[in-house]
Amino acid sequence: MHLLRRPVSPLPLLTGLMALGCGGGDLVLPSDGGPATVEIVQGDGQAARAGSPLADSLVVRLADQGGNGVRGRTVSWIVSSGGGSVTPGAVTTDTDGLAAAQWILGESPGPNTLNAFVSGVGQVTFTAMASGGGGGGGGEASTLELIEGDDQSAPAGKRVPVQPAVRVIDATGGPVAGYDVTFAVTGGGGTVGHAVETTNGDGIARTDWTLGPTPGTNTLEAQAGSLQGSPVVFTAEATSSGGGVDHFVFQVQPHDVRRNERFTVQVAMLDAGGAVVPLNGIVVYLGLFQEGSDAPSNGLLVGERFQPSQGGVAGFDLAVTKKGHYRFRVLTDDLPSLGPHGPEPYVFSSAFDVD
Repeated sequence: MHLLRRPVSPLPLLTGLMALGCGGGDLVLPSDGGPATVEIVQGDGQAARAGSPLADSLVVRLADQGGNGVRGRTVSWIVSSGGGSVTPGAVTTDTDGLAAAQWILGESPGPNTLNAFVSGVGQVTFTAMASGGGGGGGGEASTLELIEGDDQSAPAGKRVPVQPAVRVIDATGGPVAGYDVTFAVTGGGGTVGHAVETTNGDGIARTDWTLGPTPGTNTLEAQAGSLQGSPVVFTAEATSSGGGVDHFVFQVQPHDVRRNERFTVQVAMLDAGGAVVPLNGIVVYLGLFQEGSDAPSNGLLVGERFQPSQGGVAGFDLAVTKKGHYRFRVLTDDLPSLGPHGPEPYVFSSAFDVD
């Protein structure tokens, strides 16, 4: 999905923003050797028509006590009021400690709020105002536009996670209610929930879309007579059982650390050819095993050992509280085709020492 309307500025361009200080939108915690601050960099206080994406992406920065960006930590984006949506739901901070997402406001006029949460650090809150739209919906319909639901993926025969949605607007950009939109599958053999949907008070019509039974590209069209922009075409990729995932690998292996010292581990999902399968939201978790033991020692871990995949990769920021010789095992309950108790044969990390 192409939701980020404006590219995230490089870190040098953000220096001026961050120099303004933490303010009321930042959360600062005492230093424990790990990340200390999550702060809003861009995107707070915007306004847009109800049901529309905001013009600027939301950007936060995770920093340590010295002000250095912290990479590899997961930021979870959670809509807390207004009923909108955010994409992606979770993202890992880059080398400058930055993470970004796109926010689509709820379909009713009024205030919207969203939280960006970092496990073990805290959260910051973004606010936005959804308006009723210019023209008030009283004008004559002129244009059909895509709102969300394009360029998705789901297992063959399953429903896509985001309902395809379009909006009918008049010549002034105001929403047009009560206009019939026809949704029709044009490729892949899937089905829709209702062939005809009527636009709501915000001019939006949406439907469920179940992909065809065979892996491959699926297409769906939304048609609204002779309106400009009609038909709107949606595409989605139907993946094979298990989402095309053949095996897991440790993309970033654990390394020797001191007791209670934070370190990063990354796990990737690969297809049979060794390419990363870019699935989002697959919950991957780790089990910690001491040398010579078949029983996990997860109680010795500090940090969140359950993480959703983003682009086929799950990142973990962890510490171990007891000295010893260890390794991690990869687990997931979301891909049963790989084994009922996680990937089989078992996938372990390199061994590492905690001193």
